Amino acid sequence: MPRFAHIFEAAADTLNAYYQAVAEVNIDSLMGLWIDEEFVSCICADGSHLHGLDAIRSGLTIQLEAQPVSIEPLDIRVYDSLGTVVYAIAEAHRPADPAAVPSMVFTTYVMVHERGEWKIAHIHASAMPNETASQFAAKMRHGQGALH
Repeated sequence: MPRFAHIFEAAADTLNAYYQAVAEVNIDSLMGLWIDEEFVSCICADGSHLHGLDAIRSGLTIQLEAQPVSIEPLDIRVYDSLGTVVYAIAEAHRPADPAAVPSMVFTTYVMVHERGEWKIAHIHASAMPNETASQFAAKMRHGQGALH
């Protein structure tokens, strides 16, 4: 049973590796985190839909090279089952320019356990509406957390 208790921790390692690869604009590392299936999909915060590994690679390359960001998770909710972990995360997408205002984004990551590894099967990101982002930021400033 202790082995099972650690299985979901490895999914968090995959998520952290994703954040690191995005910050470094390391497309090869980023793509190594996806499950090797053509059903994978990514809906980006700008509304673009990327389906299949080739489309995800080219779409993320264009986006990250045009505007590099680092992603700061602000509120994380985790839903797990035996072979799937879903992360629902409120994130701040911080541009490389420190003077720029971060974008507030809700992102859902769906990860599946395959051949002993956690891999990304789907990402769905949506920009927070301005009013929601303002309320979220105010609560975070006052130490209330995102959902209090």
